[in-house]
Amino acid sequence: MSFFYLAYRYNILFVTDSQVDTQGLIYPRALQQLIVGLYVAEVCLLAMFAVNKAWGPLVLTIAFLIFTLLYHFALNTALDPLLYNLPKSLEAEEDFIRSELEAGTIAATNEKTNASTEKNGTNEKGSADLAPVSQPKPNFLTKFLKPHIYSDYATLRQLVPHDPSLDLENLYSETVEVNAYYPPAVTAEVPLLWIPRDEGGISAQEIRHTSKIIPITDDGSIIDDKNKVIWDPEGDVRPPLFTPKILY
Repeated sequence: MSFFYLAYRYNILFVTDSQVDTQGLIYPRALQQLIVGLYVAEVCLLAMFAVNKAWGPLVLTIAFLIFTLLYHFALNTALDPLLYNLPKSLEAEEDFIRSELEAGTIAATNEKTNASTEKNGTNEKGSADLAPVSQPKPNFLTKFLKPHIYSDYATLRQLVPHDPSLDLENLYSETVEVNAYYPPAVTAEVPLLWIPRDEGGISAQEIRHTSKIIPITDDGSIIDDKNKVIWDPEGDVRPPLFTPKILY
């Protein structure tokens, strides 16, 4: 089931293409259908227990049916305001966090400037005081029982990068975006053969013959008189095999 879930999730996110925008309402609809299935199962159990006069299980099933009704009502009360409206409270909270972080940065800068002139009576208050208070790392049980503390907006916000220099609209080139989820064998190019250059011209001869079949070059490295390959890894010239790392 776990492997099936991973495969199905991957196909939904990266393989299956649909032009229908569900606006994120598929999961709430599936959740409602699941609860309907619970209603049907509980009603069938009630009928079977009543026919067989099993009064103990009948009472328990009635209790579970009442609990399901209460849970369904609480679920709808919590989800309905979020399904078709934008949560403006989160936008206000985001503005509040940003304003406090900016104020904390300014306060820390001012204190650093005034530290050289004020030796006593300074009010040491930095950006850490104005930023959202970081909670201690919870265990699984604490995180499950207290989501309002350990899964609130300020905590989950820290999982998203907020680098101002990061251009979210142009993270990848067009080629990278198109080929991002293809198997490497589909998009891989013929590898480049990199050999060192020698004074006798053997590398130049090898390049003339081998380049008819595969790419080959002797740029950026040489063989000295002691048969050692010399290459400056700190130089400005990148090796021909260099490829930039793509951070997905």
